[in-house]
Amino acid sequence: MAQYTIRRIIASIFVLFLMSFVAFMLINLAPGNALLAQIAGSGSIGGVLDSEVLAQFERELGLDKPLLERYANWIFHAIQGDLGNSFVNNQSVLDRIGERLPTSIELVLIASIISFVVAVPIGVLSAARQGGASDYASRTFAILGLAVPNFFLGILCLIIFSRWFGISLGTMEKPDIWEDPIQNLQGVIIPSLVVGFGLIATIMRMARSSTLEVLHDDYVRTARAKGLGERVIITRHVIRNAMIPIITIFGNQVAFVLGGTVIVEQIFRVPGVGFLALDSINKRDYPLVMGTTLVLGFVVVTTNLLVDLSYGFIDPRIRYN
Repeated sequence: MAQYTIRRIIASIFVLFLMSFVAFMLINLAPGNALLAQIAGSGSIGGVLDSEVLAQFERELGLDKPLLERYANWIFHAIQGDLGNSFVNNQSVLDRIGERLPTSIELVLIASIISFVVAVPIGVLSAARQGGASDYASRTFAILGLAVPNFFLGILCLIIFSRWFGISLGTMEKPDIWEDPIQNLQGVIIPSLVVGFGLIATIMRMARSSTLEVLHDDYVRTARAKGLGERVIITRHVIRNAMIPIITIFGNQVAFVLGGTVIVEQIFRVPGVGFLALDSINKRDYPLVMGTTLVLGFVVVTTNLLVDLSYGFIDPRIRYN
């Protein structure tokens, strides 16, 4: 188990390096000029800019160096915890992400907890009552959850709450949870449900199919032959063995949940990392784009690592040498 853990950690670090390299190249090779965008956006310089002025700004921002050298400098400082300063306001990238990260983590955690608590019991119940009314209802909901994109559901929620209840979710105050927990939950609960809607459908389908597969195993038939009740069989034998594929798909869906927060945070005006990332892309703030990309990638890779390591604790038959 220890050797497997070390190998997975090394592989995760390699994935982060590869992700950062690809992201850095794509961002810097995108059409347009980040320097001109920053100067035009600031409005601090008027008239026509000559080549000497542009060259001076490029030297100050480090944009005059070769692309690979710039990446090497960036990754060298990133390893030491320095993600640079924003092109827009010269603030520390790490500080700006640190201000927004708790809100995004809260969104993902609430969405994940609600999804897991709701989807797993419904999926297991659907499998236990295969062909019944509850089975058809849950399958219909799962198909609907996979078919409706989160941006459409978010806009629909804005319209419904505004027209029917007179509540503007987009302009609602969303303070930090340690400042005002009640107001914070009021502001983020609907965006969290929108983010987790597709995740509920995915986990529900996986829970149903996994439970159905386990229900046909030999040891389940043996338990029934011994006279054990259906509830005891499902709670003591079926659920634990059906959890491994459920947790696998749950861990893999974290990337999609994080991706969904980018759009949902824009729709509901939630001040999270996704909102910050999209804003930095629009402003061509390269250090901030790279910082948010690295942080979100780290969360995804770490989650997948924890999912892999959890297998041995969920099922004692799994051992890594």
